[in-house]
Amino acid sequence: MHFFEKSTNTFHFKSGMMTPTLFDVSAITGLRPTGKTYSPDDVSDNITLNYKENAFSAFILKHSGPENEEVSDEEHVAFLTLWLSHYVFCSRSLQIARKFIPMAVQIHEGCHFALGRLLLATLYESIGEVCDNLKGLVPAKSKSKKAATDGCFQAAGPMWLLQLWLNATFEKELGLFIPTEHHASIAKRKIEGTRLIRLQPNPLEQNSQQLFMKYMKIFLAIDQFKPEHAPFVKRTIGPSWFVKEIPVLNPNAEEEINETWTAYLDPTILSIRIGTLSSEYALIGYQPNLVSRQFGFSQLRPKSMYIRKKNIVLGTTVTSTLYERYMKISRDNVYGFEPFDFNLSYYCTQEFTTWWRRYFDSKHLGDAVLISRLESGFTRPQIKRIEQQVKTTVTKKQAAETVKTVKEQITPKAVETTGEPSKARKRPTNVPSTETGPSKKPKPNTIVVSDEEEV
Repeated sequence: MHFFEKSTNTFHFKSGMMTPTLFDVSAITGLRPTGKTYSPDDVSDNITLNYKENAFSAFILKHSGPENEEVSDEEHVAFLTLWLSHYVFCSRSLQIARKFIPMAVQIHEGCHFALGRLLLATLYESIGEVCDNLKGLVPAKSKSKKAATDGCFQAAGPMWLLQLWLNATFEKELGLFIPTEHHASIAKRKIEGTRLIRLQPNPLEQNSQQLFMKYMKIFLAIDQFKPEHAPFVKRTIGPSWFVKEIPVLNPNAEEEINETWTAYLDPTILSIRIGTLSSEYALIGYQPNLVSRQFGFSQLRPKSMYIRKKNIVLGTTVTSTLYERYMKISRDNVYGFEPFDFNLSYYCTQEFTTWWRRYFDSKHLGDAVLISRLESGFTRPQIKRIEQQVKTTVTKKQAAETVKTVKEQITPKAVETTGEPSKARKRPTNVPSTETGPSKKPKPNTIVVSDEEEV
């Protein structure tokens, strides 16, 4: 994450900036880049999902209906809530997150909203939080200051999307391959994600430390943008609205395709709001003009869409008033899109090269220094410190279990006179499960720009 810049939501390489875009989201997932901004307030009250079991396994047992019966509305909403919490947005708590219930209900009832935009915005925010944790900072939405004190933190969010994007963009550099048994299914794929998820490192026996250092050295060595770094520009796989040529020859499809490409290329503000709490109002910037070569366009020296530094939104919490103001501006300010014939280009101007080299060199520590610092994280003292923290936690747990065992052995007669088979101990509902993760404490609000300031 040394390469990631929160103010632009881009990864920095010697060759320039790169980042997942709405174009990549469409290629990987098949989700449209257009649609209404998601709002939990738009949910109906037709379906109510009540539960006390937050752990995934208990939640599934509670809401799974009989196999020989049709899936009920409540069971389908429960499934969607699990799917969104565990597989799509990957909640930090490692349990069912109630904030996804309104979204699950809307999906169940066929309501359309811009899920692809929300997914990318959430990924940007998640990467930014990981960067803050690595630097010892505590993000505004952090549930604990532990990350800043002992160096341990939990990454959450749709990191799977980042992994698939990295697989696609740097497949050759990373030396990835697809096992033979998956070739047949991949040949019939409808979206690129089906293929990307099957890519594996070669050889497989490399451990995490070896792979991490290998990838970091590869990223540091990337000093030229190559055509394979824009893997989806030819658009051979995907939904019909994704693969259609630009400019559109069919007048009946022209409006839809032009709207799609406007969404890909338009610098704007994306909403990260999922839940109904006041602390859930959050925004983040989308600036595809910084990574033009990923669309097959030449890269000029870019200009930020923010006029002033104080207007930059970093995914942190804002007031509802400021949120609505920013979203109105993003809706009202849309760049014109006039498509024309062009050839794919992966070049950049001399002005961009000079500007970027000056900026990158001023921020970069140097390859040798950075590699040395990264490798020091794997030294024996560092590993021993982490292991000691883990052993301390386990020891306390084992001590508690030992005390319980001793108490049971002191009164064996009481056990023998029960006459009933022993039953598994149920975890009290007021004791947090090991699957629930950190406790849900109120999130501190950080205001990016005050309500009185102009946007």
